[in-house]
Amino acid sequence: MVQHLMEKYWEVSMGGTPDLEGFVRRAAQGEFGDVSPADITAFLREVEAVTIANIETKAMEGGPFAMMRDQVIEETRQQVAALIAQYGEDAADGRE
Repeated sequence: MVQHLMEKYWEVSMGGTPDLEGFVRRAAQGEFGDVSPADITAFLREVEAVTIANIETKAMEGGPFAMMRDQVIEETRQQVAALIAQYGEDAADGRE
């Protein structure tokens, strides 16, 4: 399911500005199939890893990218954590 969500996310993102929160909301509502909170958490962790790898690559180029590296990584981690709390396994744990 994670691979399916990744493919859908990149497909949706190619059509405009990536909107991770909007995509996750749509996934949680079932727009992309039967998606569990565990699937959403795994998807978000994968997006986080890919995003941080991209940030690291850009930071190696130097200049402003290097100076913003830590801040952007922290913002990415906070966004993913908030989405997991709202839609992922953390949210499911709170509903039980």
